[in-house]
Amino acid sequence: RTAPADSFEGAPHEALAAASPGETPALEREKGATAPRMGKSAATPRRKPNVLITGTPGTGKSSLAERVAAAVEGFKRIDVSQLAKEQDMLEEFDEELDTHVIDEDKVLDHMEEHGLGGDAGGVVVDYHGCDLFPERWFDLVVVLTCDNAVLYDRLQRRGYSEKKIRGNVECEIFQTLVEEAKDSYDESIVKVCASDTIEDMEENEKAVAEFVEAWKSPLA
Repeated sequence: RTAPADSFEGAPHEALAAASPGETPALEREKGATAPRMGKSAATPRRKPNVLITGTPGTGKSSLAERVAAAVEGFKRIDVSQLAKEQDMLEEFDEELDTHVIDEDKVLDHMEEHGLGGDAGGVVVDYHGCDLFPERWFDLVVVLTCDNAVLYDRLQRRGYSEKKIRGNVECEIFQTLVEEAKDSYDESIVKVCASDTIEDMEENEKAVAEFVEAWKSPLA
């Protein structure tokens, strides 16, 4: 099974239905609301938690992951798309999606050997999919969501084609990544966070950092 890599032109998930910029996303979010309180998972005990940040391309995954890695001492970041590119873990170029496809087996093996497989923890991962990873790897899964009109503008500024923009906006309208996360992980560790503004980003960074700082490991 393969998945598109959003750093290579931000390929969308499979389009679900026609959509236009400005439509209301399926998941209602209160503007200005405080970022959701992050919970504690019952995942494999480790010294520091591992965090997955996912969402539709353009919702701010990379920016949040960078901020978390910089804000939390001892944390390292894995950008899955960049990892696949740097380590030559790409398969064919998907002409339909206009993007490279990552070799999931190689990527997962590499991640297992470089931080996700042990009990040390302290890794923040960002990727536009989440069902490919073993559930045991993560103690917190943050799904970023974005108003689809804002998302449309962001992707347009990246120079994406109209087809790619619409595909990604459709995914956001139907909350594809939210459902994927809830299907793949215990819902108690899945936190859905708005990511429309810099203020949202700051609140999300603070919430994740507080979760990490509050982590109580039986291995400490």
